[in-house]
Amino acid sequence: MSDLMLIEGMKELRIIEKKMSANSAAIQRYASMVSTEKSFFETEEKQKKEIRFLIQSNQDLMERYLDLKKRIEYTNLFTTIEMNGKKYSISDLLVIKRKMAQTMLNTFNSLNDHEGNSRLRSYGTGSTAGDRPHVVRYYREEDKIAGLKVWQDLYDNITSRLEVVNATTTLLSLPSK
Repeated sequence: MSDLMLIEGMKELRIIEKKMSANSAAIQRYASMVSTEKSFFETEEKQKKEIRFLIQSNQDLMERYLDLKKRIEYTNLFTTIEMNGKKYSISDLLVIKRKMAQTMLNTFNSLNDHEGNSRLRSYGTGSTAGDRPHVVRYYREEDKIAGLKVWQDLYDNITSRLEVVNATTTLLSLPSK
């Protein structure tokens, strides 16, 4: 196998998908016709042969696709990148970018006094200033802001970092079975 860069492997996957889609469209076009129409090919046998060829082509493309996909996933699992003093696999960073960063941002945004203020409105005021109910926060606003900054910065930096890594990382070969 040639030394293929990660980015090239991902591009090839998209090309394979397009080729397979075009082949499927051609198969559908050639798979049937009205008896009074002229064949797309010189003979019916040549048309049947073309259909078999296109099906075989898609089977071969699928095998290539699966091989590339496995190599990309293997590379993503075993290639590590250091960000903010912590090591992540490419796979980890993809999960963080797609889902977990937003989940963690939501976690820190949940540190607020909305629930307390909502419930406070349902209480009457106390008889004296000392008896008056008030909202108590069980978190520090500085911790909330720091947590939001960590996750937003990581999220913002993942894309640019992965662009460089994808362009400079060679696809790993799968271990021998």
